[in-house]
Amino acid sequence: MKKLIALILAGGMLFLFASCGVYSDDETAEILDELLTREADLNGYIYGDSFETQEDPGEDVNSPYQKYYTVHPDSKYVTLSALMNEVDALIASASREEIYAYAFDGVSDGESVSSPPRFAEDKDGRLQINVADNMYAQMRTVYLLGSARALRSTKTHIKAEITVYRFDREGNPVEATKTVEIRQEDGVWKLLTQSMVIGVIEEKP
Repeated sequence: MKKLIALILAGGMLFLFASCGVYSDDETAEILDELLTREADLNGYIYGDSFETQEDPGEDVNSPYQKYYTVHPDSKYVTLSALMNEVDALIASASREEIYAYAFDGVSDGESVSSPPRFAEDKDGRLQINVADNMYAQMRTVYLLGSARALRSTKTHIKAEITVYRFDREGNPVEATKTVEIRQEDGVWKLLTQSMVIGVIEEKP
């Protein structure tokens, strides 16, 4: 009986160790490199100034109030649904609440919208952006490609540590590590954790 219990426990431990290391560091880095490169690009549109508007907003970008401008028709995203679809394609459904509140829904105090969404639609259904709401200047973190290290992984979930550099106000890079998680939804890898990077680099600065 004791031998049977020992065999069962040994088998369970083997399964546990196997399930904790499905993906190698190289495989993890390859998956994350693609996802975080896409996230860096999307962050420029969601939080930054990657959108060009039809009219020059001028000093409205420094306004303390929301100033909506219609995006240029040659922009990467020209409708609200197109931008939302890109978010849905990259961010796991369990992790979209914060980005949706900022970008599409606005933040409510229960009685009114205390912070309007960054994006809206004009009367013709064209995407509009609040040019005065630009968080990109506060984001200074870039991801070092190929630096991901798997901490735990199953076939559909990876928790990893990545190397990032945050640039201080003088432009000096400060190396740090960050933990991110990704999950498969319908066979597609998506971010469970937004890294909030603004770019990726191939070599240490």
